[in-house]
Parts: sequence; structure tokens; C-alpha cells
Amino acid sequence: MKKTIVLGIGNPYLKDDRIGLKIVEELEVFFRNKKDVTFDFYYSSGIELLDSILDYEVAIFIDSIVSEEVGKISYLTLEDILLFPENPSVHSANFTTMIKLGMKISPNRMPNQILFCAIGIYDPFTFSDEFSSILQETYADILEELKEKINSLTT
Repeated sequence: MKKTIVLGIGNPYLKDDRIGLKIVEELEVFFRNKKDVTFDFYYSSGIELLDSILDYEVAIFIDSIVSEEVGKISYLTLEDILLFPENPSVHSANFTTMIKLGMKISPNRMPNQILFCAIGIYDPFTFSDEFSSILQETYADILEELKEKINSLTT
């Protein structure tokens, strides 16, 4: 079994933006018997994530993205992520900058497999502890798809 970290990213107070956190919360319960899989939660997706993924073989990020296809999961591999432009300032580093920096300063400690799972959402701005109705309708399917994806990556 591969040593894996699954990170939920989002804001727990914003309607659909909290989907990554909620999904990872449920995945942690589902995979509780897998000793090599760690779950964690982050409220931003910048440089501070770097320390959390070091020394893992696989890093899986689950986050949201505003999309016309609410509930659809888009998957970005390490190769995809490296094609995106970097932010030149380390003080406001984006996800790509964080990955590239890790590969430069700690190449032997970086995961050799990284997957970014972007869940399409509708409303990331409203303060609420409930999802928009369209996201709620697809929630069970999202959860099942990610269970299968994580299972395939960790065995």
C-alpha cells in the first residue's frame, strides 16, 4: 500500500466552497482501516500546503472550482499542474508554484504521484452550512467516485 495523504481544501463557512472539506471528512471515516492513508484539512491552497505533502508517495487534493458542470470532478495530474503558470511571489504562491518549489528544494521528499480533484460548484460566496441544491443532488455520486479513485491510487 502506498503512503498517501488526502487533503480537503475549502472554507467551512461558505456554501459550496466547503465541499472539499466535507468530502474528505467522510472519506476519512470510510478509509479509517487503511493505515497508510492520512487525511487533513486546509483553508487555503498556497505555499503552506508544501510541508503537509512531503514524505508521502501519493498526494491527493480535493477542492472546488466554479463551473457550469456542478458536481463534475476534473482531475489534474502532476504533469497537468506543471503546465500552469507560476505566481512570481512566494508570499502569494499558487498551487503550481508550491509544487515546483517543493520539487526544487526537496525533490526526494515530494510525492511521485499528485492528483488534484476539482469539484465543480455553483456558489462559493454565500455564508451557509448547506450546499446549493444542485450540488447537494450530486453529493453522493461525488463521494462514491472519489472513494473509487482513492482506492485505485492507494493499492
